[in-house]
Amino acid sequence: MKKGIVAMLVMLALLGVCAGACAAGVTLRVFTPFADVDFAAQSYMDMVTAWEAETGNLVEDYSGLQDESWIDQMSRMVASGEADVAVVPVGSPLTGAQVLTAQELTQALGGTSARTFASMREKDGSVLLIPLRLNWEALYVNTDVLAKYGLNVPTTYDELITACAVLSQNGVVAISNALCEWAEITLDCMALAGAPEAEYGLQTSLEGAQEILTALTQVGAFGADAWNVTDAEAERRFLDGEAAMRIDADWLAESVAQARWDSVVVMNVPAPDGQARTLAVGTPCFGLTITRACWEDDARCEAALSLVSALLREENAASLAAAPSGKLGESIAALTLGASDCTGVLYDLNAQTFEAWSESVIAGLMSLQ
Repeated sequence: MKKGIVAMLVMLALLGVCAGACAAGVTLRVFTPFADVDFAAQSYMDMVTAWEAETGNLVEDYSGLQDESWIDQMSRMVASGEADVAVVPVGSPLTGAQVLTAQELTQALGGTSARTFASMREKDGSVLLIPLRLNWEALYVNTDVLAKYGLNVPTTYDELITACAVLSQNGVVAISNALCEWAEITLDCMALAGAPEAEYGLQTSLEGAQEILTALTQVGAFGADAWNVTDAEAERRFLDGEAAMRIDADWLAESVAQARWDSVVVMNVPAPDGQARTLAVGTPCFGLTITRACWEDDARCEAALSLVSALLREENAASLAAAPSGKLGESIAALTLGASDCTGVLYDLNAQTFEAWSESVIAGLMSLQ
């Protein structure tokens, strides 16, 4: 009888310990777009599972497609104080009264890799979101094609010009872009390389872009049919490893065959002035914040800061930023996670004059052939 009573007391004690442990955990309501078809959905869930096991906290996940219903639900739960952490599209209807500013959150996180982008300013001048994924444009490089001709990935402007000349002389398209179709991305990237970062989108950068394109055209970088090839064909040449390089946006990375993930890298176009460009050509896509209701609750706030720190940890942030792995994924992470801000794109910055300018640039390049 005594043994039974002792066993029961031990069991009750263990249940008390378990209940105390469970009570110590916090459940966070978290909104993200990392669901369904998003390439980071599984990586995000793996990260959350690991964080839950490490901390004893739980995530009540509201990840979903970025449709009107999801935005409405997120907005309602943020406004009512029910939501804790949100990863949302830039431009979502959040306010500084509902969520922390990026500066406040960055200070609270201390030594993490959180960044604040001026390009994400609200109308009142505040920045509410820490950038987590970017829409970017860059130079893709087939490293194995370069290697066939004894060339390394060009890290300087002179190396880029030399590589293009060597490839052209060997009958290889160095930069596979259709200059009469979708030339905007090529112009964006050349404009960043063509002038100091602070002058991107200004007349200086436009002139610099034209000078770089002229130099590349003169050594045959775009091939003999850059004026009549379709962009679909130009893209195929690059993806099939027939061409050495291509200037394109982030979506091209998802078309690179897995077998080639270690043979492709992305980078900013090297600048003639020899200075590295830390801006990313493009615009922010998703940003991260925590709600003020969460901030004002000590237990929820501590858990939320822990989760945000995990999201921003280099290896986790890289998996949320890039679909491929291998050297391609590593180079995308280096490009985007190391960016000091986003440039925007020339069309948005020069809406009134961009088309006329771009047409004049292309016409001038055609005259060089």
